[in-house]
Order: sequence, then C-alpha cells, then structure tokens
Amino acid sequence: MDKPIVQEFRKLGVEIVPGDLADDTQESLETKLQNTDILINTTLPFIREHQNKLFLAAKHSGVKRVVPSDFGPSAPPGVMKYQDSKLKLRQFIIKNEIPCTFIQVGWWPSLLFPYRHSVEGTSIRITMGKRFYGSGKVKIAYTDLERVGDFVARIITDPRTLNKTVQTWDGETTLEEVWDIASRITGENFDDYPRFSAEDIESTLRNNPDFITMVMSEYRRSVFIRGDNTVEKAVGLGALDARVLYPDYVPLPLEEIAKKFYGSN
Repeated sequence: MDKPIVQEFRKLGVEIVPGDLADDTQESLETKLQNTDILINTTLPFIREHQNKLFLAAKHSGVKRVVPSDFGPSAPPGVMKYQDSKLKLRQFIIKNEIPCTFIQVGWWPSLLFPYRHSVEGTSIRITMGKRFYGSGKVKIAYTDLERVGDFVARIITDPRTLNKTVQTWDGETTLEEVWDIASRITGENFDDYPRFSAEDIESTLRNNPDFITMVMSEYRRSVFIRGDNTVEKAVGLGALDARVLYPDYVPLPLEEIAKKFYGSN
C-alpha cells in the first residue's frame, strides 16, 4: 500500500481498498466490491481458482460488468495454452451469467520493433526484440500500449459491448514492414539479427520448454506464423470491431509509435 503508484492513485482521488485474492473469502470480496460498477481484472489467467471466486463475488455484490485480464491477441481455442486459460475464464463467466466484456488488443508494437544494436541484455523483451520470426509477411493487428486505455474507457461504458468480445486496433502491419520502418528511423540495418522459421519454433515446443519459453513460443507461432491475430479473424470468431464502434477514434501512425519507441530505447 506504500508503493509509489498507489500514492499516485491516491493523489488522483482514487479510493484504494486492499484485498488478497488468495486469502480473502468470497464473502469478504463481496463486501469490498459493494457499490462497484465495473471490475477490471489484471491477474494472470492461469490463477483461475482465485479469479473465479472474484467474479462470483462481483456477481453477488451487484457489479454491473466484469472485464477479465485478456488485453492480448486473438486466437482460436487449442492454439496457445495461455490463451486457452483466458478462454476458460470467459466460459466460467458466461456459464455463471456474470455481466461482462472481453477486450482483445492485438499485439503490442513495442514487441515488434527490433532493439538497436547498442541495447544489451538478456531479458525476454530484448532477446525477442533481436529476432525475426517467420516470413515477415504475416499480417498482425496491433494496439499501441499507451492507447489501450483510450479504448477501454469507451468500451466499459458502452451498452453495445455488454456480454461481448471487442477487438481494438490501431492498425495492421507485418514484421517486414515494421523492421523497414525501424531501419529508416534508426539508420541501422538489422539483417544480421537471427531469423527463426516455423520449424525452429516447433522444435522449441517439442523439446519440453520451461513455462515462459512455452508461452512465448506459442505466441510467436500464433502471431508470426499462423496469422491468427488479425481483425478479420477476430471478428470471424465473434468479436466486435472497436474501430467500427468508435469511428471518431484517431489511431497513432506506426511511424509515430516507432519514433516514440526509439526515443526511449
């Protein structure tokens, strides 16, 4: 409760109610959720038991809408274990008739841009940001991470999105296009970065990877190889197109997102 971000929220006039998903009973959570209109959950989807308890508490305390922790790319069942965990949470919410909205945002552009050669480190972000996956021609829907909140603010108060899935997007691109933009802005040639084929990714998955490697490899296969993460496919799976719902939304051009990324990296 003493973390700087909590203090920032307090300065903005936000009421902070401490709680613990693991230790609090459902009844305790119901009390804490009294007079709450909308519950947005950002907990990892694998922690289903605790989240189920939270969603039931929301229902019984009169919460008008719950938003589970999706905020990622679209993919059909059976492609990614991580995504399947999200889908199981959705099914629990639907089965228990809890008013809800599921929000998908596509891929984050910050995970598409290659890092400069001068950036060093072994974090997943940097490692992934120095690798090229697939042919580079697969279409990818994306939402700038800093614009997700703009969409969410509209979606959670829109009666048209109640009990619906919504796909947000700033644009669609390919990895090849992104790396071309990166080269123009930075003046660097990233052709020396390693390239990974579909077979390379499948080989990683066959060799019993650890949890994080499995999750990231399945994401790479879905996004960069299979091409699951497009607006058309998301709508085909039943999602509403946020850009159709909100035609006045002005997306940030990918070049501007790139300049912002390289300005801080």
